[in-house]
Amino acid sequence: MQLLNTLKNRLKSKSIQKTAIMIAGFTFLSQLLSIFRDRLFANQLGTGLILDSYYYAFRIPDILFAIFTSLVSVTVLIPLLVKYDKDNDHGTMKKVYNILFSVFFIFSTVLILLLIIYMPFLITKLVAPGVRDLNVVNDIILYSRLLLLQPFFLGLSNLLGSYTQMKEKFLLYSLSPLIYNIATIFGLVFLYPFFGIKGVIYGILIGSIMHGLIQIPFIHANRFLPVFIRIKKSDLPIIKEIILSSLPRAFILSLFQIQFLFLNSFASLSNAGNTSILNFANNLQGVPMALIGVSFVVAAFPRFTKRFAEGDEKSFWDIFQYTVKKILIYCGLATISIWFLKDYIVFILLGDIEAYKIIALSFGIFTLSLIPQCLQLLIIRVYYARGENRTPAFLSIVGAILIIMLAYFSNKDAVSIATAFTIGSWISCLVFVFSLKKFIKLS
Repeated sequence: MQLLNTLKNRLKSKSIQKTAIMIAGFTFLSQLLSIFRDRLFANQLGTGLILDSYYYAFRIPDILFAIFTSLVSVTVLIPLLVKYDKDNDHGTMKKVYNILFSVFFIFSTVLILLLIIYMPFLITKLVAPGVRDLNVVNDIILYSRLLLLQPFFLGLSNLLGSYTQMKEKFLLYSLSPLIYNIATIFGLVFLYPFFGIKGVIYGILIGSIMHGLIQIPFIHANRFLPVFIRIKKSDLPIIKEIILSSLPRAFILSLFQIQFLFLNSFASLSNAGNTSILNFANNLQGVPMALIGVSFVVAAFPRFTKRFAEGDEKSFWDIFQYTVKKILIYCGLATISIWFLKDYIVFILLGDIEAYKIIALSFGIFTLSLIPQCLQLLIIRVYYARGENRTPAFLSIVGAILIIMLAYFSNKDAVSIATAFTIGSWISCLVFVFSLKKFIKLS
């Protein structure tokens, strides 16, 4: 029996790697499209105030996206759906799905309307306080209001994605961002010449709609498409359970975006173009982060959840240790390679633009945070799979405050901000690692 269990655990671990490789393959294609998009931006617009305004416009919508996806997060829904799926209670599982869809629709609509009203205040006081050109400020406000629709559509897609991931249909999960990036490039190439930055935003909105549409045929075939229902008093306990699970995760998911809201805000106080440099560098470091960290974490999380639901602690930690080793190996190789090749990478990917040397240095410094970011992402999922939300939320808040404070006391240029982010990421990761001692002794 022991030998059989060992063989099963090894097969499960191998399947994680295979799934992660598949996800990484599609993620790589998606990231290539993102890089191509950034190259188009760099060569058509350069690193100046026009492109800065585009990045400023994303700050509030990105935070909203983090809040929405926490409400309909896979880390909330998969453990909940797995529980009912294990008991073969399909009716209750579908009811929970419908309730969540209805609550999300009402909540998101109200919040978007409020943000549309208060957007001028948020842009001038928080997002881009260093921008003095009134025409540019008005453009940022308009772009931000349009982009508020993006988190709404992506939130709905995330709701659909929770079911497809629970059923381990990772191909659909992987195709969604690919289509999203294709639509963004479509907007940049074909709509930008006619509508300017608004054309790019139209492409983004089309992509956010397509992000969810691709998952609908599978969910419809399984008779699991959510429908809007009237919330009853008897549904309140389910809503309460979801909200209590979602709130700590909302903090965690939104913290990264809140961090970059402040980092971009600090960058706005420096020279024009500094925000574009910061975002180019961050986008580039997001490529290995998505290929390695996100791929392994996405592949491992449903298995974490199932092993914990089955009470199989040994398999749970075997999967964790296996995933940690893979992350350390691949992230370590990626970090070393990128650091020594950073100038060539930026030159090849973005072209011979004026600021490529500064972008390369910022990119290299960001990449030094690859290992701690990926490990922290994995440890957070360990807590989620075990139904514990407060600890990772508290630790993430502390880490975010640390990064913001380090950036605040920096020179507020892209290189200094990237350095502050990397130092803060390592400290935060070490705190997360030590927090696991209450569960296991890390070898």
